[in-house]
Amino acid sequence: MFQLYDINGPIQAIPEPTAVTVGVFDGVHLGHQALLAQMERARTVVTLTAHPSFVLGRRESEYWLDDPQEHLRLLFEAGAKYVAVLPFTHEVAGLSACQMARLLYDQLQMRSLLLGYDSRFGSKNNDDFDRLPQMASELGFTLKHGEPFLVDNQPISSSRIRESLADGRVEETAALLGRPFSITGTVLHGRGVGHTLGFPTANIDLTHTRKMLPKDGVYAVRIKNEKLRIKNCGMANLGTAPTFGVEKPLLEVHLLDFEGDLYGQTVTVEFSRRLRDIVRFDSIEALQHQLQTDLDQCQQL
Repeated sequence: MFQLYDINGPIQAIPEPTAVTVGVFDGVHLGHQALLAQMERARTVVTLTAHPSFVLGRRESEYWLDDPQEHLRLLFEAGAKYVAVLPFTHEVAGLSACQMARLLYDQLQMRSLLLGYDSRFGSKNNDDFDRLPQMASELGFTLKHGEPFLVDNQPISSSRIRESLADGRVEETAALLGRPFSITGTVLHGRGVGHTLGFPTANIDLTHTRKMLPKDGVYAVRIKNEKLRIKNCGMANLGTAPTFGVEKPLLEVHLLDFEGDLYGQTVTVEFSRRLRDIVRFDSIEALQHQLQTDLDQCQQL
C-alpha cells in the first residue's frame, strides 16, 4: 500500500521502530517543518498522493504548492528519515482512524504517532477517531498532538498560503513557506517579441507542473539553473499578453546580466515581489517604457 523512500531513493521496508505523522503536507511549510521537529524517534512522514477534498468531491480542481519530486526533497530537508507515500483513493478514504493506525503500526513499525494540533484522519462515515488513545495503549505506541506554529498570531496552513498566492502576495507566501515560492520548467521557443522589444525572455513551459500559479502580473524574480551556474535576478510576466492578443497564460522571464542560450534547459523561477497588474498598452513605445520602469524596480530590490 505504501511507497517507501529514504533519502537515497525507494526502499522495500522500514528497518527500525519509528515515529509517524500523517498528512498531505502540501508545500512542506513552516508549520509542517515545526511539526516534524517535535518527533523524537526516526521520523516517518506518511504523505498522500492527492488532496482528500479533491478525491471526495469537495474541491473542483487540485493544485499544489509543490511538485512530486520537490515534495519528497522538502520532506527530507525538513528532517524526515523515511517517507511513506500513500495513494489516496476512495478505498483508503473509507478506512477508519483505528484501521489506518493499525496499518501504520504493522507496516511502518510505528511506535509513536504525532498528529497536527487540529488534525484528524479516518472516514467520517466510519468514525472511531476517539478510540485511538485506547488502541495506542493496547498496541503500545504513544499518541500526541503537536503544537501550532504561528505567524502574525495565526497558525500556518496550506490554505492560508494558497490565499496569499491567489492575491499575488508572494512575499507573504515566502514568509509562510520558509522559502520563496517557485516554478520549475523547461525553456521553450517563444514568439520572439521580447527580443524585438529589447527585453529578450525565456518562456517557461507550465504544462507539466501541478502547482498553483500566483495571481497574474509582473513580478521581480530570481532564476536558477545549477548546470549553467545561473542565479540571476529578473522580471517575469505571468499571465496573458493582451497588447499582442495572447490569451493563453504564459510565464516569460527576462534575466538581468545574462547572455546565452537557455532553450531546452530546466530553470527554477523564484517569485520575489509582485510589481503590477498586466495591462494592455496602446503602443509598443508605451510598453517598452513600462518594461524599463519594471526593470529599474527589479534592480533596486
